[in-house]
Order: sequence, then C-alpha cells, then structure tokens
Amino acid sequence: MTTQGQKNYIANKSLAPLPQPHLTGLKLEEDISLNDFVFNKVDAYGVLWVITDIKGWWNPPTPDILDIKRGWNDGSYDVKGRYQSRELTLEGSILCTVPTLAPAARSRLVAAINLVRQGAWLKTEEDPTKASYVRLSGEPNIETVSARGRIDFSIGLRAADPIKYSWNNDDVTYGYDTVSIDALSASPSRTGISTITNDGDVDVSVYLTITGPIVGPASIINTTNSETITITGTLRGATTKTVNNKAISNSVVTLTTSAAHGLVIGDVVTVSSVGAAYNGEQVVVSIPTATTFTYLLTGYAGGNVSSTAGSGTVAYGPDLLEIDTYNREVTLNGEFTGARLKLEVYNEWITLSPGANVISFYDNGAANSTADLTIDYRSGWLA
Repeated sequence: MTTQGQKNYIANKSLAPLPQPHLTGLKLEEDISLNDFVFNKVDAYGVLWVITDIKGWWNPPTPDILDIKRGWNDGSYDVKGRYQSRELTLEGSILCTVPTLAPAARSRLVAAINLVRQGAWLKTEEDPTKASYVRLSGEPNIETVSARGRIDFSIGLRAADPIKYSWNNDDVTYGYDTVSIDALSASPSRTGISTITNDGDVDVSVYLTITGPIVGPASIINTTNSETITITGTLRGATTKTVNNKAISNSVVTLTTSAAHGLVIGDVVTVSSVGAAYNGEQVVVSIPTATTFTYLLTGYAGGNVSSTAGSGTVAYGPDLLEIDTYNREVTLNGEFTGARLKLEVYNEWITLSPGANVISFYDNGAANSTADLTIDYRSGWLA
C-alpha cells in the first residue's frame, strides 16, 4: 500500500521543474524522412539538416462532428463523427559551414518538398517507425538567416488520411506487415485461424489477397469485431491443359485443348512446347468453344498455318482476388471487371481493431481447401 509520504514524494517530484540541460552538440539520429530525403543528419556535402519540430504530429487530428438539432426537444442528435485530415508543419534549419554551400542545399530542400502533384511518406523513427502520406498544404517558408548560410524553413503538410501507420522497413514501398492463412482443411489438418495484432489505438483497414481455388461460399471473419467478407463466386486454382490442335490465321492463333479449358477472355496463359511461334505468355482474346481459345501474335511475320494436330500445354492461374478495404475496391487477376461480383452484394469491409484480432478463413464448398489468404496491414495511431 502506498503511504501518504510516498504519495507526497511522487506529487512533488512530478511538479518540480527539470534543470535546463547543457547542450554541447546535436544528437543526429537520421530519424525523420520524406521519402528518401533524410533529416537530422550531415549529408554528403557537409551540410547539417535539423528538424526542430513537427507540429500536429503528436496530437490527435481535429474531430468533425455534425451538430444536428433535435426538432421537438432540447439538445442535438447523437451522431457519429469523423476525423479531418491531419495538418502538419515541418520546422527546421539547414546549417552550412561556408556560405557557398547554401544555394545548393536550398535547391535540394525545394526538390524534396515538391509535393503538389505527387506525395511522400513522412516517417519518424519511433518504436515502431510511424508514417503518414503527405502533400504540401500551403506556401513553404524558406529563409536565409545568417551570413554563414543558415537557412530556417517551415513547411506546411497535409495528410489526407489522418492515421499514423507503423512502417515495416522490409517492405520499402508500402511498409506493410504480412500474414498468410491457409484455409480451414480436414486433410491436411489446418485450422484456418491466425491472430493479427494492431499495436495502435485506432481501427485500420487491410489489403486481402485470396489465392484460388475457391468453391464457395467462402468466408473471411474477424471474430474479434464480428466483421465478415463472404466470397460467393468461384476462384480457379493453377491449371494445365493439353493442346491437341493449333492454327494461325492473320496473326490470330487458335488452340484446341483435349478437355474443357475453363478460360475467360482476358486471361493470361503460358503456352509451352506448342511451337516457337506459339509459345510464351499470351492474352486470351476470344473463346469460340469450351475447348478452343484464341490470342494475337503481335509482330508475327510468318504466314497462315492451317488447322493441324498439335501437342504441348497451356497453363493459367491460380486466380487472385484482391480486396482493398480502405478504398473498398476489388480486383480479379488485376482487373476490376467482374471482380465485385465475386463477393456477397451486402458485404462488410474487414478492419483490425486495436489489440489482438482473431482472423478465420474457410471455404464451405471444400472440406480440404488449398486456398490461401494473405493479409497486408499496418498498425495505426491517432496520436
């Protein structure tokens, strides 16, 4: 039990001012960056870049809650709100040992903050690294303040998405962490369950990639917050078919397979051992019958080839269904066409709540499913 004396000591120590530190030099950790441009460092030209503050980074974003008056009573309706975009100000200095270094240093800063038609990831090396995608929010202020070439700057930035995300440095482009879940299966025995931890303090969206085959209906469930995505359409697995006939007419190839091929227009197939003119990755342009398909030979200089017996194989798949729960977009093999139809009409969009999230994945139509679910995610913070 804490004594009154201990309580008094804690209160007094917490209220006592800290002594002003004696600064003998700057601690340069290279811990703040805009894309590949790193601050808090001495660069290759001997110029020192220092960030003194990132205003707006440490506070929650501004809330936006409508005040809808009650028509027949006092007060307002209790309505859900939203957060506005995060407004930031990057403040710092460029320190040059000689004045001649200043013009080129200023030019490098201007190039780094050229964020009107393109954005950049602002990253701070905390534990973990946190990042927001930003653009300029106003006119930058860059001012030379000493004859030696010191330049102070104040750069207004806006993060359209107010959440600060964890950044996995192994994924250079997007900073995602990745978890793979094999679908529930009786043989081989797989639970179809994994736990993903959102280390932050706010719900975050995820990017889901489902690799076929799926018989359907299949479900992805976050049992922690009771959110579900249902896949009602089928997905094909990796498939190889044998070719038994081939022809070329006006640079259009027609191949016939010994059994129904299951292809659709737009599929990318790999043709092998059919012949030098036929082989390679090809895009299906038409499906005349269940056992024939056509593709175009770009730049083909040979003549027509009449229908003749052939051999070799055509391979395709597996189908990839990608679900972006942030933008609420669905693609099938990289295309939007027909992709959304693979999901239930009235569908939820899975998020990760703060803390541990138990995710399950199963295909009701396949007791021994070989489908795979990949989840790309980043933890998220409001402050």
